[in-house]
Amino acid sequence: MRLPTFSILLLLACVTAVSACASPSAATGPDDRAAIARSGFSPDDVGYVLFDPGSGAVLAERQPAKPFAPASVAKLPAMAAALAVLGPEHRFETTLHVTGRLGTGRLGDGVLDGDLILKGGGDPSLSSEGLTELLRDFGALGVTRVTGRFLYDTSALPEMPEIDAGQPWTAGYNTGVGALSLNFNRFRFDWARSAAGQPVRVSAWSVSDTGRVPLDSVTVQLGAGAGAAFTPLVAADGQPANGEPEGERWRFAPQPGMAASLWLPVTRPGLATAHVFRRLAAEAGIALPTPVPGAAPPTATLAALHRSEPLEVLARQVLRYSNNLSAELIGLTAARRLDPAVRTLPESAAVLTAPAMLAAPRTDWTGLRLLNHSGLSTASRITPAQTMALIRGAGPAVLALLPGEDEGKALPPGVRAKSGTLAYAKALAGTLTTASGRTLGFAFFVTDEPQRAAMDRTMDRRIAEIPAEARAWLARARKLQADLLEVWIAGL
Repeated sequence: MRLPTFSILLLLACVTAVSACASPSAATGPDDRAAIARSGFSPDDVGYVLFDPGSGAVLAERQPAKPFAPASVAKLPAMAAALAVLGPEHRFETTLHVTGRLGTGRLGDGVLDGDLILKGGGDPSLSSEGLTELLRDFGALGVTRVTGRFLYDTSALPEMPEIDAGQPWTAGYNTGVGALSLNFNRFRFDWARSAAGQPVRVSAWSVSDTGRVPLDSVTVQLGAGAGAAFTPLVAADGQPANGEPEGERWRFAPQPGMAASLWLPVTRPGLATAHVFRRLAAEAGIALPTPVPGAAPPTATLAALHRSEPLEVLARQVLRYSNNLSAELIGLTAARRLDPAVRTLPESAAVLTAPAMLAAPRTDWTGLRLLNHSGLSTASRITPAQTMALIRGAGPAVLALLPGEDEGKALPPGVRAKSGTLAYAKALAGTLTTASGRTLGFAFFVTDEPQRAAMDRTMDRRIAEIPAEARAWLARARKLQADLLEVWIAGL
């Protein structure tokens, strides 16, 4: 029987929440007032719940029913749901297909008289090395030239130019999303001034662990003037040229003192991946035509296959390194397993969250709003009590994947958690071991809603730097987080 669509799941969850909701019982825990005051926050800015993950008993809480911005803490329920839906051994596949039959008549002279199709399966870890592996296996068939088309197939997932429209254009963490994503959908832009009076030299590269490849899908229009160094350009009619997508188009105006190299997001991942594949094919002695979008027909023959590491390995990496693209691709794949009609990230997040909501009918799910799987949104909201329910639902196997660090810095011994950070929003959720040896779950949030709202109202998408006052706020939030962890570990 086909599972309900995301709208039905949400309706059922809302009915359940209204008819049988119960917030965690009031609990008295270690006194938190001194720590909150010492960090310069109002008690209204802070919410948390400290609980026994087995029984669900709440040991301490503050504003457990208030919605907060989860930031990257949203990746924890997303990975838990994906592991439940797809299974820890699930592997993402990237494939090469050819039209017609592979045989002497086709390949005897090294020429494939047919189409070659590169098909993506949403692999969040696909790198240039994976494409090289595909080419090695394809080249073993004796092909040196393709006379038909070179197609790239992104039909497995919807393709989007960015994760969140409220981020700076140049943010390397706000990339395009699609079934054919490569090298985390970032490219490195290099520039240098020649001799006086000579043009500025620019280049764009797709970079992996073993090297870099020129990215032919990027074009840069040089400009001048003060202000922003980079501005994305859009065609006047918004339509592809000659039936092909345009790729990355930027206006670049060098600014005094700016770095000679920086990372930029790929917004057309399928096209970019296909261009890198074509470059790598040329290096391998295989001539391919210019890539165009298309779908692998059912009659196409599988010519080569690349598989990712198991999902359990990828989920552990997402929880540690917090890569936004990886979280979105894994979440989208799992959500479309439940409902193939999913086309947007908010739909996908709703589908993937609804089963967990239905599994915890005593939790009040009012106010839950997750707009994607990565947490890269200032509009997403979750309460500490809802986070507690999702942590309990994740189970020990998923919680064991959590790192013992926050943004690369070690957490106190015995703390394993997923962190989340946005300007004026900080969160941490996971488990800790107390001085007496108890294992407890916790969900901590601190947010300055007015400051964040003011920042969003005045955002200039050309500017990527976080304001100095927001950096200072985050330093205080990290101090409060550390102080509360110390109190909880010592006092319970």
